[in-house]
Amino acid sequence: MIWPRPLCPGGTIGLCSPAGASPAGAVERGAEALRRRGYSVVIAPNATVQHPDCDYLAGTEAQRLSDLNGLIRDPQIDLILAARGGYGAGKLLEGIDYDAFRTDPKPLVGYSDITALNLALASRGVISFSGIMATAGDGFGEDTLDPFSEASFFQAVRQESFVFTQPGDAPLTVHRGKNILSGPLFPVCLSLLESLLATPYVPDFTGGLLLIEDVYEELYAVDRALNQLRLGGVLEKLAGILIGSFNGFKDQRDEVLARGVPRLALEATPEHVAVVSGFVYGHIPRRFTLPVGAEVAIDSDSGQLTVMHSVPPLGTILP
Repeated sequence: MIWPRPLCPGGTIGLCSPAGASPAGAVERGAEALRRRGYSVVIAPNATVQHPDCDYLAGTEAQRLSDLNGLIRDPQIDLILAARGGYGAGKLLEGIDYDAFRTDPKPLVGYSDITALNLALASRGVISFSGIMATAGDGFGEDTLDPFSEASFFQAVRQESFVFTQPGDAPLTVHRGKNILSGPLFPVCLSLLESLLATPYVPDFTGGLLLIEDVYEELYAVDRALNQLRLGGVLEKLAGILIGSFNGFKDQRDEVLARGVPRLALEATPEHVAVVSGFVYGHIPRRFTLPVGAEVAIDSDSGQLTVMHSVPPLGTILP
């Protein structure tokens, strides 16, 4: 796996919209929030465009892909940040310039629908980051940005520290397996991973730790997704399933999900696959930003997730 270079203080962040459209003025608010933190910001030409026929998309596929590849190929861009998720990133996977990304690896950050980009890059041997965005999901341009989430974002992309620690009021629960786990980490939005099965854009999960989350998905939909992964032979390859937040309904369904998802994970996986819940990761205000595809060790007692490599030189291929 190739690590992206760290984001340096005062570096240049490129904003693009690979998936859904942002509300009017939201991209500019996100850009200004990043400028106040000392960064230069480049807004891609079509980042504020909306598809002429499909209002759930930020521009046409050609426009969104042109923006993304433009930022990938621009040596002046030090980090690529998605404006928001929604839907549409998966429609760009065939046209991404993966060779350019491998030649000049830079952090790409997003979550939710951006999971499609994270997994596609991992399948091509490049580490990206699953984390907060510019205009949605309690991101930089919103008043709900959480200090823990902001600190985790910069810790990850600056590569200042490779130890990520759960908040003290968020203990992990081990449902099966050892308290210490290790393997490549794959933080994903579960429904997006499900949508990529049987495509060439899914990395090898052998020995991996699959950290799952989702939003506005009933328990039966989570059951269906896990069963699809089981039938596809994905779950049996894992060292563990890690469970983040399944939420969004703000009623008793969230409580049903909190109880039911660990049970479904236990049912869907063989005995050798560990199951641990409680990670601050998902469509929630307080959340980790984490590398996708990096080797990690997790201590459930201390709540620490440690990336098992020191800061590598630019372009280093990890063993």
